[in-house]
Amino acid sequence: MRIRSFIKNMIGESVRARVCFFTSFFIVVILCSSMIHHVWTQAVEGTREEALKLASVAEAGIVMENVSELTLSASDLTKKPYLEIKENLHRIAAAHHDIRFAYIFKMKDDKLYFAVDSEPSDSKDYSPPGQEYREASSEDKQPFYDGQPIVMSNTDRWGTWVSVLIPMKDDETGEVVAVFGIDYTVDIWYRHAVAFTQQAFAVALGIVLFYLALVAVIRTNISMRQEKEKLTEANKKLLKEEELFRTVYEQSPVGISINSEGKIDNNSMYKKIVGRSNEEITANGWESFTHPEDLEKEIKLYEQFKSGERDHYSMNKRYIKPDGDIVWANITLAPLRMSSKTELDYLCIVEDITERIKVEKELQESERSHAVLLSNLPGMAYRCKDDREWTMLFVSEGCFELTGYPSSDLINNKAVSFNDLICPQYRDYLWAEWNKAIKNRTKLAEEYELITASGEIRWVFEQGQAIYDEAGTVQALEGLIIDITDRKRKEEEVVYLNYHDFLTGIHNRRYLELEKERLDKEVFLPLSVMIGDINGVKLVNDAFGHAEGDILITETAKIIRSCCRKSDIVARTGGDEFVILMPRTEKETANDIMDQIKQECDKYNQNLPNEAYSINISLGFATKEDSSENLAGIIKLAEDFMYKRKLLEHKSSHSVILSSIKATMHEKSHETQDHADRLTYLSKELGKKMDLIEQELDVLELVATLHDIGKVGIDDRILNKPDKLNAEEWVEMKKHSEIGYRIAMSSPDLVPIADYILSLHEHWDGGGYPQGLKGEEIPLISRIVSVVDSYDAMTEDRAYRKAMSGTEAASEIKRNAGTQFDPEIAAHFLDKVLPDYMDE
Repeated sequence: MRIRSFIKNMIGESVRARVCFFTSFFIVVILCSSMIHHVWTQAVEGTREEALKLASVAEAGIVMENVSELTLSASDLTKKPYLEIKENLHRIAAAHHDIRFAYIFKMKDDKLYFAVDSEPSDSKDYSPPGQEYREASSEDKQPFYDGQPIVMSNTDRWGTWVSVLIPMKDDETGEVVAVFGIDYTVDIWYRHAVAFTQQAFAVALGIVLFYLALVAVIRTNISMRQEKEKLTEANKKLLKEEELFRTVYEQSPVGISINSEGKIDNNSMYKKIVGRSNEEITANGWESFTHPEDLEKEIKLYEQFKSGERDHYSMNKRYIKPDGDIVWANITLAPLRMSSKTELDYLCIVEDITERIKVEKELQESERSHAVLLSNLPGMAYRCKDDREWTMLFVSEGCFELTGYPSSDLINNKAVSFNDLICPQYRDYLWAEWNKAIKNRTKLAEEYELITASGEIRWVFEQGQAIYDEAGTVQALEGLIIDITDRKRKEEEVVYLNYHDFLTGIHNRRYLELEKERLDKEVFLPLSVMIGDINGVKLVNDAFGHAEGDILITETAKIIRSCCRKSDIVARTGGDEFVILMPRTEKETANDIMDQIKQECDKYNQNLPNEAYSINISLGFATKEDSSENLAGIIKLAEDFMYKRKLLEHKSSHSVILSSIKATMHEKSHETQDHADRLTYLSKELGKKMDLIEQELDVLELVATLHDIGKVGIDDRILNKPDKLNAEEWVEMKKHSEIGYRIAMSSPDLVPIADYILSLHEHWDGGGYPQGLKGEEIPLISRIVSVVDSYDAMTEDRAYRKAMSGTEAASEIKRNAGTQFDPEIAAHFLDKVLPDYMDE
């Protein structure tokens, strides 16, 4: 009954009054509802945008090469890329407490698998590499199909979440390789929205209540003026309305304090906010429970309000409750002007904003975390205008390390525009690629060169995208630019190594094959091909070591390169083989170049102290003059020409090298030509006493002459050491038999005696080296030379001992017969050769 009376009194009895009331009331309700809905929507959208931005920035900081190397298997756990990504995800989750999980998915056979997540391996929520995400829905897979970020709610074995998924694309193909995701609990996700909506609801409720109170007061005043005769009834209504106002006053969601005629009245919410009773508030004053840091400011504002300098004031301040808790409040102090009063009455509205301040601080902390994240990103994060100067609106701290300019110099092109830093040859291209990305609403991923403040050229990789408003207009461009100079240099080194010979620095066979295909066109005719082969490289390698052979090859390459033109392609196609492609070159010119190469080789050889290191190269060329001719056939003609020359030059080349090797042997060893002559003489005499035929005697003479040829490959310090050799040196010395064998095998003329040279230091009892042969397993020629060589060596002075007499040396031969020497050969030498030799 009372409610019906209240409504009747407030809205009036006329239809018009009722229509006006309900219309305005519903308008107020609708406006308040719209405000609450708008606050909720904006808060949720703000949370979504912040989450997307955070996820995008975090995704950009993950190196795609590391993601591509993940194989979805347990082997990833020990890989550096996996550990680096794992650390990044852990830091992201640790830096943002709202994030429950951070992870990377990969798709295989239309199924999602965890590649890496932020959880420690001992966590019950940890997902090892390759674990299938069985609860995956079509929405979870959508970023793999359309390459777009998505925010979605889902429920899985771990709970109910709001997930933010960002596609991770290959920098070159644009293909989605993986998806980066972060999960929020539903409570965390909607926390800010709920807080803001509650505040909006409180304000809306206050507005409705004040509206109702206002309507009631207005209706009461109208009734009083219109119905003076019903004063009594009006008084009753006024009391009811006063009761309503008191109810609204006491139940208002905001604190209200009224100072009227020196008396202070506070509603329940005000007392709740400050934590004090009316008596305490009146007795002590608001100054006593205002935070000291805010007190001075408010006293100043209050004095200005009382003096009339201000008609009202508002501020955020802190109240201190009796238990020490701090309450943040927004207060508004306004005058209550009544014509019947001369004293200043005032109304103070107090709204508890503690939660709002807390949320703001969390947002500030979140922004600070974002700033820390940006400052620790590799390279430079940016936000710029879509103009030809790329006018920067924001640049991260990595700007200085990347460009040499402080961030402030690039903001609004203060000192230099970013376009000025881009190498000129990339500016138009980059502008065109950005326009394509904007038009197609795709990400830009490009590599180009920058000019730093010091003038240094640096390669950079930029990945960015346009930010659009609701109308689709570009608001700004955002992205990340990182320094890839080291990577580019390594790539260039790899390309160089792929197409160049590591020893000589000229091109290799792979490059030659590409150039053959490129040059085999009519525009390059006549095309001459020259082929060269160095004579005697194997012999030099075996005699002096591969280092000397490499020098021979390198010097030959230098001479060939110096005789060719810039347009000619010079390549090393084998150990001692070279090919030269000469586009637009007549055969006469090719012949001149061949002659020049030979002349330069002769000049080089004239300055050598040892002919063994001389360059002798066989050359041949052929020329393709008509497009109908087959290039492979031309190359074959050049090879045939070269091989004919090689047959003519090979024997003389080997003779020169062998003569040089023998000369070098005598220079390095303490053994003289006299020793070689005596050894040859005694060996032939022993052979004759053993009834060897003439052909065997010739072989015996040749072996005696070259028996120690392998010593050219032994270090001089060992050969000429004045003391006895130690164990390590003796191992090295023993190698000369094998070196001599290889030298002999390198020369067709010496191949027949190679085994004899190898076996010269074998012992009759098997105690020799290098093969441990014994008895008649040792070739006869080797056994004969071994006896004679030992005798002559003992009767010669050496750096580490004096020579023995002939008699002493003969005794040693006899003593070692049957162990070191063939006893029959030793007897022949001692009984039939040595007596005549000693008489001479």
